[in-house]
Amino acid sequence: MERKNAQGTLQEVAIQAIQKVEIPAGAFLMRKEKDTVELAAFLISRYPTTNEDYLAFTRETGHRIPKWPLNGFPSDQARHPVVNVSWEDAEAYADWSGGRLPSEAEWEKAARGTDGRLYPWGMKFKAENCNTSEAKTEGTHPVDAHPGGASPYGIMDMSGNTWEWTSTLYEKGADWRVLKGGAWDFKGFKDARCSYRVYFVPTFRNHAVGFRCCWDLPQAPP
Repeated sequence: MERKNAQGTLQEVAIQAIQKVEIPAGAFLMRKEKDTVELAAFLISRYPTTNEDYLAFTRETGHRIPKWPLNGFPSDQARHPVVNVSWEDAEAYADWSGGRLPSEAEWEKAARGTDGRLYPWGMKFKAENCNTSEAKTEGTHPVDAHPGGASPYGIMDMSGNTWEWTSTLYEKGADWRVLKGGAWDFKGFKDARCSYRVYFVPTFRNHAVGFRCCWDLPQAPP
């Protein structure tokens, strides 16, 4: 049953609240500047999916909740990225939002732009621009806590805070999915580089794994 308020269903309200940023079509340098990759334009969320975003999804759909403290919503961390979500959970949320998970190439272009920079903000690692192990924290930060870490397109939290699922298979013949971005308990100068990648099976859940969504742009008629 749909739950409505003055603004619409929980789904409509939650999706309207997502800040979507357009990444223009064109080529960029990927994977340590070895590959030139051409992409169509697309939209991507400015922030990772947060606990409050995910709460609306679970209430609307009955989908399993993450491992929140004592199975209760962490209201003090509403604007932190949701974690303990599998690739399958992330896919279900993305579909509910009318979008999808970004490919590895889409994620990397949104993070680094077109000039081959190592980090979203430039060539040199800056611990103050992200939440990685150099900060010696014990968990995630709010998704807007590090404005100096914005990518060339204004995308936030693409270095540190949480690893993010992508739609890309790590290699043919395996079901592992690529994750990008580093996390609060990994070294930023190494693991938070835009080109760095790890992989896990789609059922994997962890305290440092989250995601963000992207959306296709309408295609002009031929």
